[in-house]
Amino acid sequence: MKKLLLVLGIILLSCNIGFASDCAFTNCVEPYDLSSGMSRFMSNVTGSNFLGVQVAQMILKKEINKTVDGKISVNIDSYSVKDLKKGIFKSIDIKGQDITIEDVYFSYLNIKTLCDFNYISLKDAKNPVFKEDLPLSFAAEFSEDDLNKTMLGTGYKKIIDNLNLLGSSLGVFNVDSSRIRIKDNKFYYVLKVTIPFIKNPQDIVLMSDLKVSRGQIDFTNSKLVNKNFLIDLKQIDRIINYLNPLDFSLNILENKHADLAVKTIKIQDNKVYTNGIILIPKD
Repeated sequence: MKKLLLVLGIILLSCNIGFASDCAFTNCVEPYDLSSGMSRFMSNVTGSNFLGVQVAQMILKKEINKTVDGKISVNIDSYSVKDLKKGIFKSIDIKGQDITIEDVYFSYLNIKTLCDFNYISLKDAKNPVFKEDLPLSFAAEFSEDDLNKTMLGTGYKKIIDNLNLLGSSLGVFNVDSSRIRIKDNKFYYVLKVTIPFIKNPQDIVLMSDLKVSRGQIDFTNSKLVNKNFLIDLKQIDRIINYLNPLDFSLNILENKHADLAVKTIKIQDNKVYTNGIILIPKD
């Protein structure tokens, strides 16, 4: 996510644990370092602010499309064109439909700022400085197809490989593949595993509930659908939470500089809907 806001900072120079409420995540600061009231007034009256915003939106969208595939829309609201060039803006709202970010698939993704004053210092175009915490809300939608395509990517396969390395050292089953089924608003996790001393690979089909725990998505109350397969459900809960494709998908929005907290998750119309907050701390 910070990559997108760094891109935003560079572009503006030339024209990138559950919480009870958004306010619990961070405090918005009062505006400062703004251009004079007359300058802001004239920027809006003459239309230069409007034109500056249109140019910024167009360029930012173009830059985002270099790393994100899909339909993207960008809306920026600024105080004035002078403030915009300095890196001060009221809000930004990015929406994407049927998008892919680094082998992670979303049916829908919306990221927008939560404060009315946001400040990214642009004195050094290559190294923008976040003058204040930048809190953002996100809303994401995943289909069964989105999750299964993500699980075929190299990033997710590394998670399975790491699990299998541990499993081989303990002499337990090996995960050959995994996939998701969402049917009648129920979440099914299907694992194909190889078990020592059993000739053919076996399918483990589990139905799980989704919940938010400490800002992350967890599988809980897992139940075996294929009853003939004997396995410790507490152990399988740990395994599928380790392989959790939903948390893996949302991790694309955070890095060492950004913290993400999921607030809600639900399944409706056979799609997974989740929302929460991302915080990029000030430098």
